[in-house]
Amino acid sequence: MSQISIRQTTPQDLAGVTRLLESASLPTLGVAEHLAHFLVSEQDGIIVGAIGLEVYGDTALLRSAVVTPALQNKGIGSMLYKSNLDQARLLGVQRLVLLTNTAEEYFARKGFRKIDQKSVTGPVTASAEFTGACPSHAACMELNLT
Repeated sequence: MSQISIRQTTPQDLAGVTRLLESASLPTLGVAEHLAHFLVSEQDGIIVGAIGLEVYGDTALLRSAVVTPALQNKGIGSMLYKSNLDQARLLGVQRLVLLTNTAEEYFARKGFRKIDQKSVTGPVTASAEFTGACPSHAACMELNLT
């Protein structure tokens, strides 16, 4: 396997991130507006993974965690996740929340705990994912970074 690198996104990455998310049936609404807080993993110049933050003060929505199927279970997701946590801390984020239909067990292993979506308050609830991009039955989870 060629070297995998992780880097901050640039505006030119929007199409590649969007394609990757669409191929995994993940929502793309709001990605363009928050692309500055996304990270991508690349192999041979091709985006093979992505993860993003929507920052709302000291709370951030972790979103769009995806790795191309051919490279899943090779540690790329974990590398993206760790880099994402480092980025969140640098931005002063104290609490991460997420909505997921498919990765509840994965994020539980990373320390997230399931919470009632209705218990989430503040500006993060205005995000595209909270206002309809994710189905209402999606698991809501949080991780305190303090």
